[in-house]
Amino acid sequence: MSEKEILEMQRRIDEGIRLAQKRLWERARTMQQTLVVCNEGEIVEMIPEGNPTSANATQGDPLQRRRNR
Repeated sequence: MSEKEILEMQRRIDEGIRLAQKRLWERARTMQQTLVVCNEGEIVEMIPEGNPTSANATQGDPLQRRRNR
């Protein structure tokens, strides 16, 4: 494989991963479930709300936020 083909394959893999993450985020949000993720080396439970790339998506206590719904 040429360098160009390898870069194109890697780009397509990265796009697929981003799409899968977006779909998981949307599914958890619509089903009102939490996600457990590794964020900067810490295991964090989060409630998906809004845009998956927003800074506010990981803030706050998810258990308290769940009770407030």
